[in-house]
Amino acid sequence: MGAWIIFLLIIIVLFLLVGLYVKKKRIAKAATIVRNSSETIVDDAMKFVAETSKNFGVSFSGTKGNSVADVWGQLVVGFNYKAEVTQELSDTKNISGVREKIDLALKDYSKEHHLEDREGPLLRVSDIWINDRILDIDVVYLINQQTKDYLKDLSKL
Repeated sequence: MGAWIIFLLIIIVLFLLVGLYVKKKRIAKAATIVRNSSETIVDDAMKFVAETSKNFGVSFSGTKGNSVADVWGQLVVGFNYKAEVTQELSDTKNISGVREKIDLALKDYSKEHHLEDREGPLLRVSDIWINDRILDIDVVYLINQQTKDYLKDLSKL
């Protein structure tokens, strides 16, 4: 009798583990689908930014982003882009100015393509830094709460 109870408990635990595994895989697949479709939208926006960025000292060699989800969590919809610095941007004021100009270009693109909600444009620069004359720009697409929370957390740093 005791062996049947143990066997039944093992079956129940295995069933629960398989259920959790399937749920995790479904969430990962859904996140991948959202990330892939979002990447196209953000890449298109960054093409627009690349066209205007020559005026403020950066040059994009490509506008294909790399997901930041590996670092910040699979539900964060953000992408990293790299641009070559064509003018001196060594101090924080200059980098902040470039960030504002990129954010403004993203705002214009968002407005033109109806990528806004009541809080503003859905495309924003979340982080920007310079390393060896390469400007790294992280851009988020604020379509879910996890990405909005990520942006809030970054603003606290």
